[in-house]
Amino acid sequence: MKNGKWKMKNGVLASVLMLAFCQCVASQPANSPTPNSPTPNSPTPNSFQVVALVDSLDFAKNYDIETVTGTVQTLEHVLLTHSNDIWWRDKGGGRMRYPSECEMWPVSEAPFDKKRLPSEDIYGYLRLESPRGNEFPVVREECRRRGLGFGIHTTIEENHWYSPLSSNWTLAHPEYWSCMRNGEPWMGTCSIMYPEVVEHKLKMVDERLAMKPQKIMLDFWRNGAWTYAREYTAPALAEWKRLYGDEPVPEPFDPRWQKMVGARFDDYLRKFSAKCRAAGVEFIGGFVGIDDKDDASLRNRYCGLEWRHLAKEGVFDAVCVMSVTYDPKDPFGSTERIYRNVMSNRGKAEIYFPLASYNFEKCGIGEYAKLAKISEAEATTRLLRLAKSVGARGVVLECVDYGNYRPAVCAAIKSFLEEK
Repeated sequence: MKNGKWKMKNGVLASVLMLAFCQCVASQPANSPTPNSPTPNSPTPNSFQVVALVDSLDFAKNYDIETVTGTVQTLEHVLLTHSNDIWWRDKGGGRMRYPSECEMWPVSEAPFDKKRLPSEDIYGYLRLESPRGNEFPVVREECRRRGLGFGIHTTIEENHWYSPLSSNWTLAHPEYWSCMRNGEPWMGTCSIMYPEVVEHKLKMVDERLAMKPQKIMLDFWRNGAWTYAREYTAPALAEWKRLYGDEPVPEPFDPRWQKMVGARFDDYLRKFSAKCRAAGVEFIGGFVGIDDKDDASLRNRYCGLEWRHLAKEGVFDAVCVMSVTYDPKDPFGSTERIYRNVMSNRGKAEIYFPLASYNFEKCGIGEYAKLAKISEAEATTRLLRLAKSVGARGVVLECVDYGNYRPAVCAAIKSFLEEK
């Protein structure tokens, strides 16, 4: 390869042959609720939605998540939050949580080892992309039987800031790797500027749709360090020359470069949306750091994307606001202003607002409680009522891990859902 060394921030993943998949031997657990058992979390039509984002890997030290029993146990723990819509993560970085034909390249295998986790239970290696580890049929059926919504939470990242979590397809196609402005290739992702990369991504959309979700949420927060600053590939340079002639190639923060790369990403999202619409599945975009000003900061963060025009155009059926940038001197007042600004710029898109346990982006329940000098339960109730009062469809719990939503917070969610 001409330009520099192939490298990634945390090192290059060595290639080895893909091992044969294990066959699924798990059976329906005896302790699974019967079809006639009550479903207290079941939403009523047009009810306020409390969405749980779930990455089963976070439960690996608590349950044997490669089995039906462990998957059901994970779901039942999640339901302690009184969520009524479940969006299950389909990958971490580029490592799939189901047997993906698109990602079954004989390049590498980096199984997770539960023995590294702080648990007394040792299950050996996790092979979540094997048939044995495929949780989605179980989760979908359990959600259907319990009257819960079922969606897929996916991400734009092809790595998770760590090379063993890189996509197999990405590792197998260095000819499409992203590139820095200085000409140095970057193996963290394949460039959106190549039609072949878009084609691959759309095939993966088909795989997700085959799981029959009601919604697919594409998370732009988990980006694996991918920005338009890594899009100086041959097709991008050719597009720049077509648009601007012999003008020097700009720095990545040049608005013209952002717009050019963002336009290509917009085209991909339109195709993603069209596939979802044809299947009767909602397409949702997930963003963080939203404020009540212009979206310059978001464009800098999300490959030139600007969520408002995509919502107004109808590309997104809903927008999931995963965090907001509020004024710490007036946390609830400034949050309300941001929420109302979002609602006035959404077009016809439905909106979800955050109800986070973790303090990512300084937007957790605990941070609101600390700033307002109130309990976490009271902060929870205020955030729920605020989201409902401005007309949001619901809130999103980002994300539900083992025990991270405290009992008092869960009780506040339950009380809110029972309010008339």
